[in-house]
Amino acid sequence: MTVADETKRLRLMIERLAAEADSDPVVVRYPPRFGRMRLGLYRRVRIAVGDVLRGLGLRARPVPKPWRVGLRHAERTEEAGPLVLWALGAERDALRRACLAFKAIEPELLPELVPVLVTDVTDFAFFSRLGWLVEYVPTLPAPAEGYAARKTRYLARRYRNAPVLPWSAGLEADFGTERIRRWIAESTTSAATP
Repeated sequence: MTVADETKRLRLMIERLAAEADSDPVVVRYPPRFGRMRLGLYRRVRIAVGDVLRGLGLRARPVPKPWRVGLRHAERTEEAGPLVLWALGAERDALRRACLAFKAIEPELLPELVPVLVTDVTDFAFFSRLGWLVEYVPTLPAPAEGYAARKTRYLARRYRNAPVLPWSAGLEADFGTERIRRWIAESTTSAATP
């Protein structure tokens, strides 16, 4: 399977997992605090008064904080978007080689994209030297074996709109920034068309 095909398959899988995360029984049973709740009269009046005060400039508008993928100690990552490297089920040594290949071209990706590694490999000393955000998905014994699937669905929902590449892309012979951008463009266009 080529990296382009694997990227398309991965994009479809992430969209499926994100849709499953939206219908997760925990999310349905315990909705987000200010989600789609039925508001009482008091709360609606408070919201209306707040909107009037914001319209008059007497109250500041709340600005939601974006999900930062860059790390504070890493340079030029404040405004970068994530490039998700999906490495669930990867072999440790092959993943190291792929990460080093991505690390070599990282200056060309910045400040536009910052790699975010999603993995189940426990190699934290190596990952900390990369300077990336690492989303670790542990494999736990019973009774917590469902945690990995739930966290995978959560990460798929979190990075739903981010460009995603399989970790094996770093092992390609003609690996480079232009090739990465082409894989990303192909996967987004193919996922958009039914």
